[in-house]
Amino acid sequence: MPILRTRRAAACAVLASLALGGSAIAADAPDTTMSVSPRVTISPPSESPADFPGVSKVRKGQAIPRNWAVVSRDARITRGGEPAYAAMRMTCPKGKTWRSGASSGDIGVSVLDITAAPGRKRSVLVMATFSASDVRVGESASGTVYALCR
Repeated sequence: MPILRTRRAAACAVLASLALGGSAIAADAPDTTMSVSPRVTISPPSESPADFPGVSKVRKGQAIPRNWAVVSRDARITRGGEPAYAAMRMTCPKGKTWRSGASSGDIGVSVLDITAAPGRKRSVLVMATFSASDVRVGESASGTVYALCR
């Protein structure tokens, strides 16, 4: 009987060490973390922070034209073991609709709303992305996402 208990105890000890070792390996790869700032509205006559595709009236470094506005949100993504991206809603000020989007820094932007025809929606769901081949585990990508509104 004592030999059986010893073998059972040894088997339990081996299984416990394997389980703990497996969780230690999984803990080596941290989670991807994201932070997104509240929206900031940039109004005329301030300078436009970016060029916006499809809109020739608003150019980076030039004054934002009357009746237009730019909404910005800063995003920071610290890459973990598995890349993940940040989805956020870009909402135009009341009375204005989304016209175009842009980004700066290490962050790229993709529009997720397939019904986001310019001039029809006040808010649009977008995804802030980064190049997973350029950002290693533990490193961060940061930038700003912009929505152009009129």
